[in-house]
Amino acid sequence: MAPGLTIEDLAYRTVGGQALLGRLYKPADAQALVVEVHGGAWTANDRTTNAAIHHHLAAGGVAVFALDFRLAPAHRYPAAIEDVSYGIRWIKANAARLGLCARLVGGLGTSSGGQQVTLAALRYDDPKYAAPEASLGAHDGRLDFVVACWPILDPLARYRMAREKGLKNLVEAHHAFWPDEQATLIDAVLDSG
Repeated sequence: MAPGLTIEDLAYRTVGGQALLGRLYKPADAQALVVEVHGGAWTANDRTTNAAIHHHLAAGGVAVFALDFRLAPAHRYPAAIEDVSYGIRWIKANAARLGLCARLVGGLGTSSGGQQVTLAALRYDDPKYAAPEASLGAHDGRLDFVVACWPILDPLARYRMAREKGLKNLVEAHHAFWPDEQATLIDAVLDSG
C-alpha cells in the first residue's frame, strides 16, 4: 500500500433500503479524482473488482471512488446508469468534506462499466439518468475526462455478435439488463443525445 493512502467504504446512495457503497482510495497527495465503474456484463462484480488498478492510480496521486451499483437481473436498465450518475454527483458534492481535490474529476470504466461511465458522462444532464437531488446541490455529472478500458460502446453490436457465436453467458447477461433491442439501440448507442 502506498504511504499515506487511506481506504474506506462510504455509502453514497440508498435505494429501496439498499445502501450502495463506494470504496474511496485517498492518497495523501491526490491531484485528481476518478469515479471507477467495474465491468461484469451488467450483472456481476463489485467495487473491489479492479483493486489492482485502484492501488496503482492511488500510488500515482489519483484518488479513486470505486462504485457498487444496482445489477441486473434484479435491477434492469437504466438503474445502474442512475447510480453511476448519482455517484459522480455525490463525490463531487462531498469532495471538500472528504478532503479531496475536486479540481479534476474523471471517470474510469472497464467493459460494461466503460459503457456505463461513458453514457453517464455524455448524458450528464439527461433526466432519465440524473434526476435532480436537493442533497447534491448544484453538482452535476460532468466529467473532465473518461478512460474506457475495453468498453462495450455498442451493446447491440456486441449482443448480435454474442448471439451469432453462441456465447450464451453474454446473451443471457444482455437479456438480464436490457428490456429489448429497441432500448439498446435508442438509449445505449453513444451519441450526443
